[in-house]
Amino acid sequence: MTTAITTPLRSTRRANQAGVVLFTALILLVILTLVGVMLARSESVEENISQNDQDHELAIQAAEATLRYAEVGLYNGTYWNFAGNANGLYTWESGTPDAFETYNLSSPAGSLLTYGGVALPVVASPQFLIESLPSAALPGTSLTATQYGSPTPPVSIFRITAYSYGGDTNTTAELQEIDWQ
Repeated sequence: MTTAITTPLRSTRRANQAGVVLFTALILLVILTLVGVMLARSESVEENISQNDQDHELAIQAAEATLRYAEVGLYNGTYWNFAGNANGLYTWESGTPDAFETYNLSSPAGSLLTYGGVALPVVASPQFLIESLPSAALPGTSLTATQYGSPTPPVSIFRITAYSYGGDTNTTAELQEIDWQ
């Protein structure tokens, strides 16, 4: 007789708990799904950041190669006619804007020189301009006679500015250096 009394109590407890387990399982499943979606989205953002960084580094490397290309042209005598203030060769003049400040990649203010070295994996050929600055003495020397003898001959000073795109047109780099001969 005791068996008949205990059986209805057990079935009543099971009936009360069946919905709680299902509800808890569904909540845990939703939480795990949300965590998975957030991790996948985070990976996508990190991939975009990595691609942007790679494009930026590519633009900087292309601009650096363009600076070296312009240096070689200066040393070889390829770039020598600065009198016309055109075609990427400019003479600096006091009171006027510097040539590199009037140029921007989206609307060029004047024609520039184009990089002609080894092919680079960028969307457009890098460009550069060279400005001839006033002659000066090297550090530690003088343009006037000193106690040690004759003056030091002045050296020609040049400012080279290189512009480059990266892997796409949204990434650009501008590098500049001062060089002398």
